[in-house]
Amino acid sequence: MAAPDLAERKAALFALLESSYGDLNEVQDAHNATPYGCQRSGHCCRVGLQVHVMECENVARHLLATYKGDEDGLEAVVERLEHALEDDAWTWDESVGSHMCAFFEDGCTIYPFRPGVCRAYGVVIGVDEWCPRNKLASGDSYVYAQKETDRMMARLYRTLDNYGKLYPKLDKTVYMPVGVLGFLVPPERLRKLKAKTDKKFWRSHKGYRTQFEPSYRTKRSLRTNVKFPFPLPQVK
Repeated sequence: MAAPDLAERKAALFALLESSYGDLNEVQDAHNATPYGCQRSGHCCRVGLQVHVMECENVARHLLATYKGDEDGLEAVVERLEHALEDDAWTWDESVGSHMCAFFEDGCTIYPFRPGVCRAYGVVIGVDEWCPRNKLASGDSYVYAQKETDRMMARLYRTLDNYGKLYPKLDKTVYMPVGVLGFLVPPERLRKLKAKTDKKFWRSHKGYRTQFEPSYRTKRSLRTNVKFPFPLPQVK
């Protein structure tokens, strides 16, 4: 039997990404049913996300499908992404600027295909002080932190890693607007944008990183060890 070609391998990886997102959705839904769930304040959407290129491509793929035949609609999205590169207050290290996320417009406009960190925030990743959701009496976030969580997230990380092995030059974490634009606009338009915007937006980090501290990866004692109210999918 012939080895799968590049397109088949890529398609399989994006199927795994969607499956990992599905696992996170299930856990997020259960978490939102508790008194500690998301209050939809939008405060976390002030973060200028840094995500892996694979997740940027995933967002771009869905946008191209959503706006197929609607060039004006797609151009409006592109212009919002370009506007994100005018946020003078944003920094790579802090990730918080004066702009809202480029995909926030009276709510998340890419909610069905939002990145993994958006699904994990407040569920397996502790929240920041400006998130209004309820916390434990200790002041710590109510997050799911246990072996099952680690296996679930490891599956997501492994999918991103395997994409990086398939496309070594794209194995990096980038500012999300830049990453998504790379799959939506011609190279010449991207070069002109880079020439006139601050170089801070064009930084990258090898492999996958997140600006949030994963509660399930801390070396110190777990702050909470809440048991899932349902069986998690079996992850190898």
